[in-house]
Amino acid sequence: MSSSSPSSSIISLSFEESEKAISLFQEFLRFDTVSATSPTTGAYKRCAAFLQTQLESLPVLQNVHLLKEAPDHSPVVVAHWPGKDPSLPVLLLNSHYDVVPADVSKWTVPPFDAVRKDGRIYGRGTQDMKCVCMQYIEAIRKISNLYPEWQPERSIYLTFVPDEEIGGSGMAAFLESDLYKTELPGIALALDEGLASTTNVFDVFYGERLPWWVEVEATGPTGHGSRFIENTAVEQIVELSRKALAFRTGQRDLLEMKHDENCTHAVVAKNKTLGDVTSLNITTLQAGMAVGDTFAFNVVPDTAKCTLDIRISPHMEPQEMKDILDTWCRECSKAPEKGSQVTWKPVGDSNSNAMAHATTDTDRKVNPWYAAFCDALQSMGCEISPQVFPAATDSRFLRALGIRALGFSPMRNTEILLHEHDEYILESNFIEGIGIFVNLIQSLGSQGQEMDRLTDKKRKAETEEKKDDPSND
Repeated sequence: MSSSSPSSSIISLSFEESEKAISLFQEFLRFDTVSATSPTTGAYKRCAAFLQTQLESLPVLQNVHLLKEAPDHSPVVVAHWPGKDPSLPVLLLNSHYDVVPADVSKWTVPPFDAVRKDGRIYGRGTQDMKCVCMQYIEAIRKISNLYPEWQPERSIYLTFVPDEEIGGSGMAAFLESDLYKTELPGIALALDEGLASTTNVFDVFYGERLPWWVEVEATGPTGHGSRFIENTAVEQIVELSRKALAFRTGQRDLLEMKHDENCTHAVVAKNKTLGDVTSLNITTLQAGMAVGDTFAFNVVPDTAKCTLDIRISPHMEPQEMKDILDTWCRECSKAPEKGSQVTWKPVGDSNSNAMAHATTDTDRKVNPWYAAFCDALQSMGCEISPQVFPAATDSRFLRALGIRALGFSPMRNTEILLHEHDEYILESNFIEGIGIFVNLIQSLGSQGQEMDRLTDKKRKAETEEKKDDPSND
């Protein structure tokens, strides 16, 4: 193999390289970048400064900076690896550095101490997704040391964003920036977060479920609690809740789960994963006539509400879910002409524009970038399985703009522990992931202008095929 060509096997790190990478990872984990509090505690700014320092230590990277469109208290860190042809659409390596809160009382180790023991690194964010942040950096460090003359055919941009866990305002700032809108020649492919795999097969995520948060309100007559009052708000909301739970049971049954076990993000059925079904949970129930900090126990309330957290699988059209909600409300409205009725609406703008799924094509004949991604992993002897991400990531914003995005966190043969107590990553997983990204970044970065011609040609052929298909009329 020449010094300028990508490896055909997973690159190994020396003991010294591995120890340094783990030490820096531990330092990174100790920034308590909890989304809800970091803008005020300054944790985001301290963490972003650490990332800038690490990126500036890599000689191949240029223009390491904070995105001017992002708030000062919630920085977006950007770095640029110039390609041979700056006119080609770029490769984007995206990751988020914020984390969810950790209940210290439920952890056996301090969640922000980055404890290392028994071949594991414990800490909030070890899997979701600070591991990938550091794997990008350490992979580029290894490439620049191992192949100092190598330069990608197209430019590579790295973005480290906050607030993914609470809606994605960091990614939104990037997509509203001058960098994205006027300076980049387009994005050929974006890599973002995935999930750990409990098997030896790596999962790659080409889409995700649409998150819908819905508020349901029932109205009805009020009166004294001693009377038999008909068509009350509470009985209507209870009936709708039963329908919602029956739907939930039906979707759960598709996963062939036992009803006494909790569903995780892991593969739980032979032919289906959590991302393949539509989940629904009742997350709040509200009713009662408020009196100060208590309730009037002898008054029938005229309003009752519940909220639903719905995650719509790409195998279900959003319009179908809308029709189901409309039907439930219609069937549970006891006397709408008298004001006893049930209605629903989105919470905020959570699903006002989410009426279409956006996925990245996994047909190798249609999407050469997916083929290149798969070939790079297969050349290292890695098996992969395309999946639908069960929750929401920043990739959804990219895919909605027609940008190809794949979610990939190289962790295999390990528990899925994102958002859970005692979150950890195996040291071997962390180090292996660095080696995998060495090959993956070089393989994808080596794709030149011919890849764009091929992509455009296949996309045009697909469009023409759809026009000629009578089933689309």
